[in-house]
Amino acid sequence: MLVINIGFVIWIISMAPNVNGADEAVQAVIMKSIVPGENGPRVEPTTELDNISKAFPTFWFVAASPNGATVGYGHVPGELQPLIPRIKDLESFAVLQDEGSPLTAGFAKLETSAGPVKIVYGGKSTPGSFLGNLLWGLKVLYLPTTLIPLLLVFLAMPFIVNRAFSGIRRTTREASLIDVNFPGRRLRREDVVEELDPLVNAINTALARIDADIGTRQRFLAAAAHELRTPIAILQTRIETLGEGEHKSKLLKDIGRLAAVAEQLLDMQRFAFVQSWSDVDLVELCETIAADLVPLAIAGGYALELETQVKSIIVHGDRTSMERAVTNLVKNAIEHAGGHGRIVVAIKTDGAIEVSDDGVGIAASEREKIFEPFYRTTPKSTGAGLGLSLVRQIAQLHGGSVAALPQQVGAKFALRLSGPIRTIFGDLETPRIPSEHETPAHCSARDDDASK
Repeated sequence: MLVINIGFVIWIISMAPNVNGADEAVQAVIMKSIVPGENGPRVEPTTELDNISKAFPTFWFVAASPNGATVGYGHVPGELQPLIPRIKDLESFAVLQDEGSPLTAGFAKLETSAGPVKIVYGGKSTPGSFLGNLLWGLKVLYLPTTLIPLLLVFLAMPFIVNRAFSGIRRTTREASLIDVNFPGRRLRREDVVEELDPLVNAINTALARIDADIGTRQRFLAAAAHELRTPIAILQTRIETLGEGEHKSKLLKDIGRLAAVAEQLLDMQRFAFVQSWSDVDLVELCETIAADLVPLAIAGGYALELETQVKSIIVHGDRTSMERAVTNLVKNAIEHAGGHGRIVVAIKTDGAIEVSDDGVGIAASEREKIFEPFYRTTPKSTGAGLGLSLVRQIAQLHGGSVAALPQQVGAKFALRLSGPIRTIFGDLETPRIPSEHETPAHCSARDDDASK
């Protein structure tokens, strides 16, 4: 429509003459000057009429009543004199001339105080260009056909397109939530336009195939781990019956490592999804884990400490998997911190759990790789390389994360699970961590710091 309007203007410029008709504004002045007389209408000069005559000396008009009586003002051009007797019979009339020409003339029907009259007037052209006046005269047609497309382009079309694509945006958000840890997610067909329906169907079909394949692999891995546990247990029992010696110790160590790998494979399948959601107190959880692992830490040459900045912090999640994640971080420190120094489990006010040690630390280039399955910083180490991978899996299931943080001495891991739903501050009781001379059931912590 915009292109058509532009073409229409160009056509007017090329076809229409650049001349104006008589100025219609004088009709109101003429109407006021025609008043009743003894023998019909007469002209009574007014101030407005005098002003027009002074500004345009060639201005003139003739008025005719229905009975044919005429009255005039100014000098009618000779070329238009034969028209005067026929004014009462006219219905339309116009003469277009250059500006200022006395031949410029127009026609109008007026209701005056002397009754209805028909007038022919001229000598004063419409001010401005003919093109501008013509377009202004066509504004009732031209402006709507120009403004409506503009409104559609700048207002209606964005609204229509946004509504049409709102479903696509919702589908995009749903697609961003697709995760291998949460199988069964599909894109809704009713949220997209009809043209994208085949694409959504193809994506949903592909997701179904992926879910089926992942399920098959998980079942195979779980079955393989289960099948391995029995022969490993039998083999361990038989080796334990052998006489004492260096070979027996090495074999038992290898069997222990093999059993740990099988158990971690089972854990990865067991914690592939959240078993049950409940409110979990992270402070109480870490106290329990620390108490359980103190004997293992002491045997490894470490002092296990617990620090908390809150009395209680409640999160929503699966307690069993959370416990396994924190346990793996502590066991990882016991195995890799060099057999000396402190291992600190710290609970922050934002719900983060940090496990740090005084060992050799982790190189910056390996801080991300260590969370990959079967990756080990030391190729010949006894670990299976699945513990930290399982921690990341559990963190992601709870909408959180785990990362190795840089520090000058030792390694530090920050585990973030689901956000806290309730935090209790107050007088902190000293966490009860058994010392080297106490049992896990009856223990007390060393009060090395006010925040411990």
